[in-house]
Amino acid sequence: MANSSFTKGSIIEVTCNHPIFRNAWYVATIINELKTTPTKNTKNPNKTSYIITYNTLFSKQDNILQPLTEVVDPLFVRPSPPRTIRRNEDDVFKVVEVVEGEGEGEGEGGGEFEVGDVVDAYYRDGWWIGVVKSVSVGEGDVKKYVVLFGNFNEEFVFDGSKLRFHVDWVDCRWMVPPKKVYSVCDCGDCVWLYR
Repeated sequence: MANSSFTKGSIIEVTCNHPIFRNAWYVATIINELKTTPTKNTKNPNKTSYIITYNTLFSKQDNILQPLTEVVDPLFVRPSPPRTIRRNEDDVFKVVEVVEGEGEGEGEGGGEFEVGDVVDAYYRDGWWIGVVKSVSVGEGDVKKYVVLFGNFNEEFVFDGSKLRFHVDWVDCRWMVPPKKVYSVCDCGDCVWLYR
């Protein structure tokens, strides 16, 4: 996930290793960098951590809500995803591609999505990874998307403004996962498989 260094004031996204939050990304700001002081027992003497403040998560201190501040390992930090990600219409499977050079944002949602698209849905103050299970047209020709979250095995309905294509930060570049196909296995469970 990491493989990039960030500076004070950088807008980033943070996840964690907790099973419930593993597939969620929260927008945060780097407040400072912490460097580990080398000791005999230090496995990685030059390890860096970041002090971050979440933009959407808060803690209550003395009955006052304040942005939640934490120290995080760089493994759980990535830059904000590019604003513009588009589908390559030339490919049979309509692979989504990242449009380079169109700026970085704070991960605003919006766009057109199809069944099987791997998306991030803005839910519970963060971006949660899910798969578009169905698309319907509601009042005023507004599209509604049913998104299945693997963490919860639950479905939620979103409009397009609360969705964005999911991308992974791997070796300092954005990688787009392939679409998934909905399937029911012999045990009766529903699963999503990569095409």
